[in-house]
Amino acid sequence: MSRRPAPLALRGVAFVALAFFLVVCGLHCGSDVVTLASTDVTLVMGVGPECAADLRAIALDVETGDHLDVSETIPIEGVAALPVPRRILLAAPAGASHNALATFEFAVEGGGSVASTRDITFAAGTTGRIPLILPCVCIGQDCQKGYLCTEDPPGSGETTCVPQLNCGDGACVPGESCGPCPQDCGCDCGDGVCEGTETCSSCSLDCGKCCGNGACDFGETCASCSKDCGVCCGNDKCDFGETCASCVEDCGECCGNGKCDSGETCSTCEEDCGKCCGDGTCADDETCATCPGDCGDCCGNGACDFGETCASCVEDCGPTCGDGACHCSEILTCPSDCPVSFCGDGVCAPYETGCDCPDDCGLCASICGDGACVPGSENACSCPQDCGVCPP
Repeated sequence: MSRRPAPLALRGVAFVALAFFLVVCGLHCGSDVVTLASTDVTLVMGVGPECAADLRAIALDVETGDHLDVSETIPIEGVAALPVPRRILLAAPAGASHNALATFEFAVEGGGSVASTRDITFAAGTTGRIPLILPCVCIGQDCQKGYLCTEDPPGSGETTCVPQLNCGDGACVPGESCGPCPQDCGCDCGDGVCEGTETCSSCSLDCGKCCGNGACDFGETCASCSKDCGVCCGNDKCDFGETCASCVEDCGECCGNGKCDSGETCSTCEEDCGKCCGDGTCADDETCATCPGDCGDCCGNGACDFGETCASCVEDCGPTCGDGACHCSEILTCPSDCPVSFCGDGVCAPYETGCDCPDDCGLCASICGDGACVPGSENACSCPQDCGVCPP
């Protein structure tokens, strides 16, 4: 392909204009971008000075995923119009990325045109200036997706395609892998490469089996993989999961190690846990019933302890005048709980039964001493043999 070279004067004008813009805007050889909550970038599009006079138009497309955000064709009316800045304002969905594609259309000698593209992918939320500058030697030398045409070495006129490390552009290029960029490369279990998030646990095809690889990997123990983690009991180390109860050989005897271990008590190992009764401390497994020397007498402590009843300790468990319940012992001493009553008043008082007052309590339906306390016929006052010495 042959192109009509631009006149020297036009080349000079284009070169000066491009150099001035790059210096003033701080574009240099790369982009000046920051990632924020919304996308606000200025795409700076241009070409080298030696082919600037042949540029007729630039078509710009900006996409977010499958959505076309911007589509514009910009006519170029001479080298003075270069470079072309375009500000792009877009929403920034979390985790999304944008792709900008610039298509440069050049006139060729003898009529017709030729087009070349330049594209870049950038994260949603990016702000600042992003260059899309096409070297003249790359006209008609488009590269595959994920690669960028450049002149190498500079000034040689020779072109090469170099990988663009734009994670999220859909192209897995050298320098990217499934670890840092799963969007483009993905971790392919079975490809023979142990990379990214693959482990011997998740992908034994690429990373090998865990047990037997010489490393005590996460999740392995001496119990599950003695090849890598060693034998548990008998290796002279009290390993995780071993105790003096499960492995005396490594962890030592429980009783006598100076610690009151789980399962030991003052009853089973006085040496570690101390004496039970008589040490002046009411331990967790001691009570006033089992060790009154440490815990004090049960009866009289104000609490109706386990094992105490109103029969064995009326002081703690007995009735209280004013509690609303009429007990046998309160018939004559607590009129608030046991109002005066008589046979025939229609009320079956605690000291009345169907045997001695059928008018109030109904017919007698039981025999005292038969072992059954029949409500209405017997109570603790009339038949303690069946109903107990204390009322409920």
